[in-house]
Amino acid sequence: MCDTKCVILIFIVYLCMEKELNPFLVTSYKNAFHFCNREFETEQLKKNIQNNVNTSLFAIRRVGKTALIQHVFNYYAKNPKVVCIYVDILGSLNLKEFTNQLATVIYNRFPENKSIGKKIISAIKLLRPSISFDDFSGTPEIKFDFIEHKAYEKTIQQLFSFLDQQNLKIIFAIDEFQQILEFPEKNVEAILRTHMQSLKHTHFIFCGSNQKMMYEIFNGVKRPFFGSCSNMHLDFISETKYATFIEKIFTHYKRKIDKESIRFVLSFTCCHTFYTQYFCNYLFAIGKKSVQLDVVKKIALEILKLYEPTFFQYRNLLTAAQWQLLSAISKEEKLFKAHSADFIKKYNLGTSSMVSRGLEALLEKEMIFFNSTVEKPYYETYDKFLMRWVQIK
Repeated sequence: MCDTKCVILIFIVYLCMEKELNPFLVTSYKNAFHFCNREFETEQLKKNIQNNVNTSLFAIRRVGKTALIQHVFNYYAKNPKVVCIYVDILGSLNLKEFTNQLATVIYNRFPENKSIGKKIISAIKLLRPSISFDDFSGTPEIKFDFIEHKAYEKTIQQLFSFLDQQNLKIIFAIDEFQQILEFPEKNVEAILRTHMQSLKHTHFIFCGSNQKMMYEIFNGVKRPFFGSCSNMHLDFISETKYATFIEKIFTHYKRKIDKESIRFVLSFTCCHTFYTQYFCNYLFAIGKKSVQLDVVKKIALEILKLYEPTFFQYRNLLTAAQWQLLSAISKEEKLFKAHSADFIKKYNLGTSSMVSRGLEALLEKEMIFFNSTVEKPYYETYDKFLMRWVQIK
C-alpha cells in the first residue's frame, strides 16, 4: 500500500513539474507540439532521408536549425532500423578533435546493454582510445592521441565503416560543418568526401551558420563536396505562423495574450527564432494569466536592461568606426545600399572604403550578417536585442 502511495505522490509531483515548465524553449527541443512551423523543411528533410539523399542545410545562427534536426530525428525515434546521430563540431580546432568528437557521439549513441552497442563499443575499443568521463554529465569521452595525422584519417574511415556495416540506416547530422575550413589540415574536405561517398547505409545532414563558408564547401565547382548534397536554406518563420503558434501555446496553458501584443513581440524580434522564443519565455515566466500590450512593452525594456552590460562589452570590443557602422545598420534594420552616398552621409561614416573595412570586420566578428538569399540582399544586425537597444539610445 505504501508503495502505491509513493508512486501516486511521485506522479503528482511529476505533473506539477510538467505544468510549471516554460513551454517556450530557448536552447532545446521538447516535442512536436512545442515546435513552431517548419512543415516544409521537415518534409523536405524526411524526403531526403527516405531517398538516401545527403542534405546541406544553410541557416544563420539561432533561427532553429538544431531544433529542426531534432524534430526530424524525433520522427524516427521509435524506428529500430534507423539510427540518428548528431554532433556539433564548432569547438573542434583540428582533425584530432573532430575525430574524438565523432568517436564520442558514436560510442554514446549505442547502449552497451544492446547487442549492436556491444559490437560498436568493442570496435571502437579496438582502436585503442583513452576513455574518460565528463565531470558534469558523467558520459564517456573518447580520445585518440596519434602522432601521425594520417592515423586520424584512417580512424574516421573505420568509425564510419563500423556504422555502415550494422544493417541499419544511419542518419548523421554534423552541425557547424564549416568549421572544417578552420582546421590546420588543409585536405579535410577531400578526406571526408572520399570516406563518405563509399558508404551505402550512412547518410548525412551538413549544417552551418556561416553561409559564405558553407556555400564555398558545397557550391564551389572545384570543391570535393560540390554536387554531393541537396541544398536547403532555413529562413525566418513567417509572422502569421509564429503568431498562431504563440497564441496556441498561451491558450493551451490556460493563458491569454492579445493579438496586438503578439504583433509587438514579433516586430521587436523580427521573427528571429531565438529572440522570439526568449521574449515569449520571459513573458510566460512572469505568470500573468492575461497579457496585454503595456505588459509586453515593459518586458521589452526589462530584457534590454538585462542585456545592457553585454552591449557595453560589444561596444568596448569594437573600434569607434566599427561601432558607429554597427549602430547605423541597427537603425536602418535592413541595409540594402551600404556604400550609397546618402547612407554614409546620414551617419557620418567617412568614406566608402572605410565602410567596406567596417563591414568586413563586423561580418568576421558575426555582429552582422549579409542575407544574400533574397531578391534584394541586405545587411542586418545579428543580435535583435542589441539592435533595439541601439535604436532607443
